[in-house]
Amino acid sequence: MSGTMTLRPLRDRIARAVPPPGPIRVLQTNTLIGSTGYGLYTSGSALFFVKVAGLSAAQVGLGFSLGGLAGLLLSVRVGRLADRLGPREVFLGFCALQIALLATASSVRSFVAFLPVIVGLGCTETGLNVARGAVTGSILPKEDRVRLSAITRVLTNIGFSLGVLLAGTAIGVGTRAAYSSLVLGMAVTTFLVALSILRLPRIAPTTAARTPGGPRERFRYDLPYMAVSFVSSTTLIGNTVLTVGLPLWIVTETSIPRPLAAWMILGNTALVILLQVRVAKGSETTAGAARMQRGAFAVLALACVAAAATRGSATPVAVGALLLCVALLTLGELWGESANWAFRYGFADPERQGAYSGMFVLSGSLPTAAAPVLVTFVTTRFLLGGWLALAGLFLAGLVVNAPVVGWAERTRGSRPAAGEEPAPQQQESGSACLVGTAEEGRD
Repeated sequence: MSGTMTLRPLRDRIARAVPPPGPIRVLQTNTLIGSTGYGLYTSGSALFFVKVAGLSAAQVGLGFSLGGLAGLLLSVRVGRLADRLGPREVFLGFCALQIALLATASSVRSFVAFLPVIVGLGCTETGLNVARGAVTGSILPKEDRVRLSAITRVLTNIGFSLGVLLAGTAIGVGTRAAYSSLVLGMAVTTFLVALSILRLPRIAPTTAARTPGGPRERFRYDLPYMAVSFVSSTTLIGNTVLTVGLPLWIVTETSIPRPLAAWMILGNTALVILLQVRVAKGSETTAGAARMQRGAFAVLALACVAAAATRGSATPVAVGALLLCVALLTLGELWGESANWAFRYGFADPERQGAYSGMFVLSGSLPTAAAPVLVTFVTTRFLLGGWLALAGLFLAGLVVNAPVVGWAERTRGSRPAAGEEPAPQQQESGSACLVGTAEEGRD
């Protein structure tokens, strides 16, 4: 009896977290399945191509880099395609392409065969990311986007962790079949993701993108929006500090026990799962999101100072400084992601969710792409000075936050900021900051 009473609050809490049947539940189920497959693939795909396909580590690294670059260059075009054809249909198309490429990847045995497959997979990963953003922006209610995005991120962490655990089992077995299961397993989860997306209602192409037989329309990059994306994504450099910079620093420059280099990442994941939804409260408006982002930059700068303090300290002091650093990095991640969602959807043109999703991915990928090289170079070359330089980078983000967000707000015209309902007026001339760069073809 007492066991039932103890479990009841937990069951009630889980029941409240699960949305009622409908599009939101479909999206969250899709996220859990997809992130499990992604964790499975990313944890072991490089090993598959080395152990089974017989490629060198340098060849595999080059292929992954070229795939990521190709996907990045296609991001805006994929978004425009989602606006013209409907984001659900574009998402399904990329699912089909990814399944075909993963099936082909399982039989790759040379670099010549590997390169087009891995570049194609890089493009499908970006395509799915952009199309998913457009689907999410079209389906989630404006007033609830940040909270539901926080729940989605929790599910992403849970699914990814499950995928990593499954990959670890396959890697432990170490046979050709076990390594192949990592690639084919993602193909299976992609198929399940496509089935779940079919349960969503069709999202009609946006009015702005589907003018049949109309004049050719000049596509415009929204520079203020892309600047917000760039600044927002700079907070994600903290993730690279946690997963790349700190482990290398612990092993080479401190007396901290080596297992903590891995355990701290597990602790970060657990805290994100437990706290993301709660921490996201307050970022639903532009002002709230801007404050939260400034807080993220501040604690990330302090985290870099704490990391520097681990060198040359006695082991107990170094461990304490490391725990403080991880806690600050986690808080910066939670605040930064919450602001990121508010700006991504709140500043986007509702008539061009696909194109704006592509722009956000394009400009937001630049800081994260540079992060591994930046973090490892400055911390290994300049040691304590490198950590202080990273702290200065985050403080620079804090300083430019207000001007960049203000620029984006002023150029929205009559379109609403994050968390606000649209007013029944036409857009003002603030769109003059949109820079025409390409022409949209006829439907």
